Amino acid sequence: MKIVILNGSPKGEPSVTMQYVKFIQKHYPDHEYLFHNISSRIKKIEKDDDLFDAIMADIESCDSIIWSTPVYTLFVPAQYMRFLELVHERNVAQAFKNKSTIVMTTSIHFYDHTAHRYMHAVCDDLEMNYIGYFSAEMDDLRKSRGRETLLKFAKNYFEASEQKFHHQKRYQPIAPGNDTFEPAVVSKKLDAHHKKIVLVTDHKPQDTGIQAMIRRFSDTYAETIDIINLWDINIQGGCTGCIKCGYDNNCMYKDDFSAFYRSRILPADIVIFAMALTGRNISSKFKEYFDRRFFMNHVPELKDKQVGYLISGRMSRMPYLYDFCQGSVEWQQANLAGIVCDESGDSDEIDASIQKLAEQVITFSENAYCQPQTFLGVGGSKIFRDDIWGKLRLVFQADYRYYKKTGSFNFPHKRYKSRLTIFVVMLLTKIPGFRKEFYSRIKTEMYKPHKNIVENCDVKSI
Repeated sequence: MKIVILNGSPKGEPSVTMQYVKFIQKHYPDHEYLFHNISSRIKKIEKDDDLFDAIMADIESCDSIIWSTPVYTLFVPAQYMRFLELVHERNVAQAFKNKSTIVMTTSIHFYDHTAHRYMHAVCDDLEMNYIGYFSAEMDDLRKSRGRETLLKFAKNYFEASEQKFHHQKRYQPIAPGNDTFEPAVVSKKLDAHHKKIVLVTDHKPQDTGIQAMIRRFSDTYAETIDIINLWDINIQGGCTGCIKCGYDNNCMYKDDFSAFYRSRILPADIVIFAMALTGRNISSKFKEYFDRRFFMNHVPELKDKQVGYLISGRMSRMPYLYDFCQGSVEWQQANLAGIVCDESGDSDEIDASIQKLAEQVITFSENAYCQPQTFLGVGGSKIFRDDIWGKLRLVFQADYRYYKKTGSFNFPHKRYKSRLTIFVVMLLTKIPGFRKEFYSRIKTEMYKPHKNIVENCDVKSI
């Protein structure tokens, strides 16, 4: 079987991700493997037609494709997404049709599910025969069980490919939209109460939908808000995963991104992301923005800010995008003020939703409101907490200093009084009589402290 491996690691060949594919190759040497480093060569692939054509020729002639990539900022790297955009821009998607395929990633399991759901949708759009995915923790290959699981996955992959395994699509095609949002004239302007509002967009001249949404949002305020188009910022490329920023949050790029981020995003009270969806996701340009903010590493630098989204496109066909929007705000300990999409095509509804978002970001900011985190924020934060305390401490020293200073290492083993109480009660539950009484009263005892607060709180002090 002729297999094309599309390497999504910006590091190219010397990457953790590629070692998983190499491990499969070593144990199944009878197949032909053709490797293409996509992310690390994306600038050349974009400019060199011969190189792009050579990659597509291998894809067209192969039997199967392995998408192999690290997870970057809840999805795949921006460079990988740019390659997918090129495939559609140059009308060569047909080359992928009916090829058997798998998706392999490495990560610390921080939102790897959104990356895989996105890639699954990509494979469905390309009419590929999607067999499955393998999401490895970065060090799984160093463990015997991890290697065993990988080989079992590989065995299933080869057997399914040879048997022409039929895959039923999970994600239906996205029909092109032709609805035009016509914003209403704003008769009464809002007072922003001196809040610094920054709106970041990626729109191009042809993206009329998101431009109309931006105009409506900005027109709501009496003050002029700061509107930034990412195409106007000197950004030399996507995150390369070099991790040089891990020591002191200084990016190895000498372009304008870090200075722009520090001077215009970090001082803001309110940040609005205005996105024109491309294909199955946000654009590679906007993904470049999120990837490059990684020079701040795992520090929640948007903490306590209000964040909102204006989105133009068929968002309902991209369920993973909701997790991206909410999760990327929650783990930053910011507040998701709202998401407004123009998918409905109902100008009155869209107009009212934008008005409400514009009002809410001010009200929430004035009240310093930040809604409690859901699993999307709590789970992500704990993954970072554990790994920055453990194996990533050496690399991300700036993170470690921040987490230590802010008390983020709030492990259960440090709650000594609670541990002692639990230990004593667990010993007592070994006594049948105590155990019976304990479980008969637990439901009532669980809510008693909360009931006491409700009954005895001073309303005026809240």
